[in-house]
Amino acid sequence: MRTMIHEAPPAEAEAESAPGPADGVWWTFPALPVHARLARIWLEGWLDAQCPGKEERAFGALVAFSELVTNSVLHGAGPITVHARLVYGPRELQLNPGTEPRRLLCEVTDRCVDLPMMLNAGPEDEHHRGLSLVDALTANWWVRAAPGGGKTTSFLVELDEG
Repeated sequence: MRTMIHEAPPAEAEAESAPGPADGVWWTFPALPVHARLARIWLEGWLDAQCPGKEERAFGALVAFSELVTNSVLHGAGPITVHARLVYGPRELQLNPGTEPRRLLCEVTDRCVDLPMMLNAGPEDEHHRGLSLVDALTANWWVRAAPGGGKTTSFLVELDEG
């Protein structure tokens, strides 16, 4: 069993990033099972509009995002707020303001203070694989205390090929 916790996002999520257009998108909804599916559809639509041609690279982000929202619905407390934004490297923006985003940052906030735990699933176990998928599909993920209580679980996904 492993718990991921950081007081602040990793340096690569903050130091090398500049906000994307309008600092991304936000959505708050009640902790109902239907919202896990709806949140994935919501993110997929936004990514298709913002990053055409990156569908293959974004697939892992959609799976990881769906896993985190599902965890918040099943184990957290509502309401749940999701946030997604494109992360640009400041050096690339200075050299070429029309540059494409390098990363996608996704955050899922719920009102439960219990930290997510990565469990070792057995071969016959139908559950407990969500955070292992998040770990495998993302460049980095972390958890921090949310303002006003609860927690925010976040991850970065590389959108560039190399």
